[in-house]
Amino acid sequence: MDKRNILADFDRFLQEHGDEAYARLDDFLSQESSRFYDEHGYENDRIARQAWVVIAGDVLEEIIRKLVKHFCAKHNLGITSDRELANPATLELERVRGNIEVFFNDYSLLPDADVVIFLPSTCEVLAILSVKGSFRERYTETPYWTLNLKQRQATRNVRVFMITPDRDGEISRLGKHLRKARIVMEYELDGIYLAKKEFDRSDKVRSISELIGDLERLLLKVDYGNRKQG
Repeated sequence: MDKRNILADFDRFLQEHGDEAYARLDDFLSQESSRFYDEHGYENDRIARQAWVVIAGDVLEEIIRKLVKHFCAKHNLGITSDRELANPATLELERVRGNIEVFFNDYSLLPDADVVIFLPSTCEVLAILSVKGSFRERYTETPYWTLNLKQRQATRNVRVFMITPDRDGEISRLGKHLRKARIVMEYELDGIYLAKKEFDRSDKVRSISELIGDLERLLLKVDYGNRKQG
């Protein structure tokens, strides 16, 4: 059982559940993880667990990219990722990288950007989507990059979103005391989209089923025709 098998399983899951499949990604991944451990080792086996985390992360990124790719094609927007921008293969991607990199004196780094949406005519970056299966102590990564982007005039308007099935429940539940992860990310990010059916929502913490509508509302309200062409 590898990434291709799991993606094929998701295609069948998508056919069965329609667009609701994205809001049930948490259930889908739980189902696939059980199958994976049955084939490769028990869940408490460290090596098997580490292998699943890597595969599940790659699968989740590809599923979200597939969802957003249709949106970008419909509205003539470009789509790429930090992996592709690390070694840009075209002049266009070199320009996109230049519009997103964060500088530290003589060094420049790319933010955590699993999906990058940009305007092809100018290579301006419109939004970054960070995709994570769970958080634990890593919840500060995306807010950190967001703060750095906001400090530069060229990137201050880039929208930063998190998409996650939140498998550890760090974002999903409000409860009596808010978890640090939810407090920090809800305050700093432009939106958090949960790929699960049940969670405590707010203006910023929403269902992944609302992602495309929100991207249309937030990214397409600008009159790109009046922008300076590259």
